[in-house]
Amino acid sequence: MVIDLNSSSAQQALTAREKVSTQRSNGAAPATSTPIAPVQKDTVELSDTARALKAADAQIANTPDVDSEKVARIKAAIDNGSYTIDAERVAGKMIDFESQMG
Repeated sequence: MVIDLNSSSAQQALTAREKVSTQRSNGAAPATSTPIAPVQKDTVELSDTARALKAADAQIANTPDVDSEKVARIKAAIDNGSYTIDAERVAGKMIDFESQMG
């Protein structure tokens, strides 16, 4: 959880605390005033790997899920009867896939 010490409610709380401190210093009781240090913001620096992953993610987000041109070429080849399937190649790819899974 992040607490923004520069928000208006935080500033109001600091102002109220300063008023109490001032009132005490004007009264009979001695006041000990502690100066309030300026609030520094936290910073984060991404590693080269994180930057590369972010760039890759952006590139993937801008890439279409389907290669429409390739789909159109395959469709045309099926329609005109020139699309052929190499069963041995398909079987080899299936065997390679299974060996990687096991």
